[in-house]
Amino acid sequence: MEQEFDIILVGTGPSAAGLLYGILHRIILDRDSSDDGDGNKSSSRVSHVRIAILERGNSVVDITSDNACKGGDTANDDGETSQFEHRHPSTYHLQNWFQTAHYIPSSSHCGASQHPTILHTTIPQSHLCNRIIDVPTGTGWGGGTNINAGLIEQPNTEHDFENWPGRWKSSGWKGGGLIHNAMDEILVHMMNNEGLTSSDVDVDARSNIFGIEERYLDGSSDENCSNFLQPSLSSNTNNRRVNYFTSLIAPLLKRHPELYSNVIFLSGVKVERILMRYSCSAAGDEDDVTKDPCKPQAWGVECDYGDYRGIIRSKRDIVLCCGAIATPSLLLASGIGTEDDLRTAGIAPWYEHIKCDIHNDDHAHIKHVHRNLPVGHNLRDHIVLPRVFVTPHPRNPGAKSHNSIIGWWLTRVPTSSSIDAKMQLQLADGIQMDYMIPHFAAGALRRRWVLPFAVHLPLAWIQSIFVGVRAVLRLFFCIPVLSKWVKLHFASLNLCLMNPKSVGRVTVRSSKGLQSCTRLSDCKVIIDPNYLSDSCDVESLWRGWSFSSRMKQRLFKRGIEILPGYAFSAGFAACSLISSALHWMKVLLGGKLHDDHNESQFGGNVPPWFRKYAAEFSNPYYHWCGTCAMGEEEEDSTSATTRNGESVVDEHLCVRGLSNLRICDASVFPDSVSAPPALTCAALGYAASSFIIE
Repeated sequence: MEQEFDIILVGTGPSAAGLLYGILHRIILDRDSSDDGDGNKSSSRVSHVRIAILERGNSVVDITSDNACKGGDTANDDGETSQFEHRHPSTYHLQNWFQTAHYIPSSSHCGASQHPTILHTTIPQSHLCNRIIDVPTGTGWGGGTNINAGLIEQPNTEHDFENWPGRWKSSGWKGGGLIHNAMDEILVHMMNNEGLTSSDVDVDARSNIFGIEERYLDGSSDENCSNFLQPSLSSNTNNRRVNYFTSLIAPLLKRHPELYSNVIFLSGVKVERILMRYSCSAAGDEDDVTKDPCKPQAWGVECDYGDYRGIIRSKRDIVLCCGAIATPSLLLASGIGTEDDLRTAGIAPWYEHIKCDIHNDDHAHIKHVHRNLPVGHNLRDHIVLPRVFVTPHPRNPGAKSHNSIIGWWLTRVPTSSSIDAKMQLQLADGIQMDYMIPHFAAGALRRRWVLPFAVHLPLAWIQSIFVGVRAVLRLFFCIPVLSKWVKLHFASLNLCLMNPKSVGRVTVRSSKGLQSCTRLSDCKVIIDPNYLSDSCDVESLWRGWSFSSRMKQRLFKRGIEILPGYAFSAGFAACSLISSALHWMKVLLGGKLHDDHNESQFGGNVPPWFRKYAAEFSNPYYHWCGTCAMGEEEEDSTSATTRNGESVVDEHLCVRGLSNLRICDASVFPDSVSAPPALTCAALGYAASSFIIE
């Protein structure tokens, strides 16, 4: 089975929604401008473009629903279903985001699945005491917005975009002007379509929640702290989750049903690999070949429909919008990346099994191929370090949050490095604590353990122990009285490092050995975020921790801090005493005296207890980015080399050295942005639509 379209979008996250919205909007403008005056529309290349949207989950797409654009129930009183809504009931409410992301069973190899997540895990993180971390990635229309907390925030600083390329249209992405303009457009349309609900971050007005006696000073009196709105991706009327497709695409299609001839939505389609070929100059004309050699070109994708496989062809562009984990995984499985990475993964580069018919030498075309694309490198994520409290005053049930987040503040704290750390101070209630406490408590056992004779405990055993302990702990919170008490009296002040320097990697490993045609389902995805590997991140967290203590005194004056609290301090002191005794015993027996805790390595002023606390309790913010980073080419070079050596796509989001293949998602971010990235991704797609459709 083969189908053919002009443009293929692989993945249905916020970037795909923004990109599709921009393309459809330009089709409407093109049709209006091509009116001949008598009401007849002239033919236009843009007006007749056909787009296929491929989604790996198995979500509802109800084109005829009148309730689609307002985030209604999956099955309302009239029996209607919401367009682009996921079938799994855990995705309906924002307050279920944590259980949706971590508790729903899924498989990384599932195709047409009704699960809202594909749940990967990292390798043991050496700087997090060998802990193993969950990496949930969303499926269904909306992608990760089906499982995250639904926070919408614009990056507020140009420093977020100082490493982005800037030559396109004289300014390009650099400085963030193009992104911010696109964000304004996206937010206006989402608000008009009732896709957002917002509330002012006013801690004083919510003082009844925590029994606060003193008013916290906002940005007007502290130049380092900025106060923000807290919009949520949700409906105003019934607090149902609304993803970007529902709040952008569905209303547009309802107003312009003629667009159905331009776009087709395909659910339950898992893309297995990208198909490549050479697009050569006029066959047999050796002079043209010398001037313009054969160009590598992406011409289609091989798809798994569950019961069969098929190929979807593209006349123009294949755009990957799969996210910072799935996009590099698909590229590597297709043989696109550095030669060393592919050999290690057991995958043959794509060009080794494709011949160029024009050249007499079957291998002469390889010299024209970009063989050093750092796909999967530069993985970044925000880091979260919590402070958990028990509050004496129960929260007013009428003021409960929709997603556990009551408010946040963005502040910049000075560090010894040249760029100050950007910290998000996040105030959360206990609405998800009955799921978070069992998960993170059991996570203490989810680490690489060493048996006698330096034998590592198998990872399958570690995972089984973790799941079993979490299930037992979860039983206690199924008791209604205990669950209600935890939700009313627990709160946390989360310290989020928004510009970490630690960099990791995503790669794959083929299960079938070195083959010419490897599929994604034949590969295991290996994720190493490498958290806290850069000592500057520990120092930045410590500076932010000191700043957050000011908030603690005002917000939780009557509360009891249980994490880290006295229990952690006592445990750390006991462990330090035992470690010191064992160390000196080794010295007395002839061992070498050494200092395991080199202060200069961690900035010098970070207390040992905090280093240990950060290693034990730092968690991901689930904002993966950077694995197919965007960059500029050298101006004096015709090759595909870049200034930083870590660029996969150019400023037009084209994969370097490959025609008809683009990437449009968080994986192209050169650095982290100082906000949850979903809105930035949607704006990236909307802005990119201007040159993708042309």
